[in-house]
Parts: sequence; C-alpha cells; structure tokens
Amino acid sequence: MRGFACWIMVLYTLGMGLAQAQDPEIIVTKLGTKLRKVEPKSLKETAATQSGPEFLLRYRFEPDLILRSEVTHLSKNSTRINSVLQDASSRTITDKAWRVLEADNESTTFEYVVEAVDLSQQFGSSEEIRYNTKEPSEQVPVQFAGAVEAVGKIVSTIRIDARGMVVARSDSKDPPHMGMGDITMPLPEKPVAVGATWEIPRELRIDRKDGTSRMIKFRELFKLDKVSAGVATISVRSEPLSPVNDPTEEAQVMQQLSNGTIQFDVDAGRMISKELAWDHQVVSFSGPGSLLEYSSRLEDRVVSARVEARTASSQNDKVNDSSKK
Repeated sequence: MRGFACWIMVLYTLGMGLAQAQDPEIIVTKLGTKLRKVEPKSLKETAATQSGPEFLLRYRFEPDLILRSEVTHLSKNSTRINSVLQDASSRTITDKAWRVLEADNESTTFEYVVEAVDLSQQFGSSEEIRYNTKEPSEQVPVQFAGAVEAVGKIVSTIRIDARGMVVARSDSKDPPHMGMGDITMPLPEKPVAVGATWEIPRELRIDRKDGTSRMIKFRELFKLDKVSAGVATISVRSEPLSPVNDPTEEAQVMQQLSNGTIQFDVDAGRMISKELAWDHQVVSFSGPGSLLEYSSRLEDRVVSARVEARTASSQNDKVNDSSKK
C-alpha cells in the first residue's frame, strides 16, 4: 500500500510537470499550486545627487517563515449636494499572514492568508454596524459578508523576486490598487544612496461624462530618506501623470493618490511598517455647489515573524486541494 501511494505521488508530480511544459505561462509550486506568470513592471531609477554610502535593498525570506501583520484602515467621506450633507466612515482591522512555501536567493513563494477582521461602518447619525470574526455571532451584516467569507482562506499564492516584483500568482486577476501599493514594495536594481528615487508606472480606467472611458497614467514614486541602525526609511507618493481637469474624473482618481512612509529592515530583508494617508477635496464633482471630501489612514505593521514547519498532513491536504483544481 505504501509503495502504491509513492507511485501515485510520482505520477502526480509527472503530471504537474507535463502540464507546466504544455503551458509556458503556468508555474507549479512544490505543493502543486498552479501560478500564472505576471510580467514584472519596469522601474525608472534616479541616483542620489550627493555621494554617500550605498545600500543594496533585497527581500530575503526562508521556507516555513510565517510573517504576521496587523493592518488598520480608517476612512471618512463627506459629500454635499444641493445643501444636503452626508457623512460615512469605516474602520477595518485585518490580521494577515504570509506563509512562505519556497524561498531562495532568486525568488520567494508564499500564501497570503487573512486570519481575522474587525469591521465597522457608519452612515451619518445612524447606528454603527460592527462585526469581529474573533467574536463571531450568527448574523453577519450583509455589508461585511464578502470580507468575512475570505477569513481563514488563502487569498492568493504569490511568487516575488528578490526585488519584490510579483512574477506569478494563483488568482486570475490583479487586485485593485486603491493607492495602497502592491503587496510588496518594489526595490531598485542597484545599490542606492540616501536621496535616490525610483518609480513604478500605474494605470486606471475612469468613466467620462459622455459615457466613454479613458486611461489615467500614474506613477508611484519612492525615495530613500535615511538609513539608521539597519532600517531604511522610504517615502512614497502617488502622482497622476495624465491631466485630470474635470471634477467628476478627479473624484474617481483621488482614492488612488496617497503618500506616506515605509520602513524596511535592510538586514532582515523585509518591510517593518507602512503608513499611508489620503486627504483630498473635490469641488463641483456633481454639479455647482457640490463638495466631496475624502480622508483616510492606513497602517500596516509586522507583529511577528517566526519559522513554523508545515506538518505532513497539511502538505498532503494542500496537494489534494490542488489536484481538484
């Protein structure tokens, strides 16, 4: 019986290899998860104007590392149309984890898992709606059903290179950007000194008044502000490169425009924290006298990093799940 099981695993592995050989756009992990290749975005890099020590920024992970983070996102919208004022606010606290499956000097493959969410939402003076998966109740508010459904599941299995560029992922579409950056911060190709900048292009399709749409080009600009005690402080700012003069278009763009600070542990090779802010106001977005204000804060902070070996049963379950896809 044991020998038969070994043969099944051999045949399964051969089958995965054959599937990968037939489709060059598919990568199969050691656990059998199929990833679609993603074309990495190109960076434009600008050296520092003044000379100084240079630092090679690279991600470094090890197999079985579990990196846990807490992400707090607060937002508030205020709209005024025909003298009618409406306010809406929300708070989302997410416990997320990266479970590293494979890692070497060239790339890292990890599972992105949402472990818990604490959600709240309020419109005007109405009663606040809340739900916390750590204190579950039978009734999940319909507004939070999608977020709660994702808890405990693998959102995506992702492969990045040492510069943080996503090269493959298991989900079929890239997630919305929303001014929060990619799942990892892109890093420059060469060692950089304080004052160096690098940027990555973005695009967003927006609707126009005449029913057509157009593409808005952005850039996400990073700057190495300082390095102290092995920690790099990097500022980040989102900027539109396409002209946006119509208030209705500006209202669609503003949530993409954030600025903030990232702390990166140069020695450990991973992000420590990220803080972003949005503060925008659009006048006449819905006719004369209308006003839209958007304020938001996001804090993503690593709370633990430890190696936890996967059990044989969990590996077998992963293989069985993948074989059903």
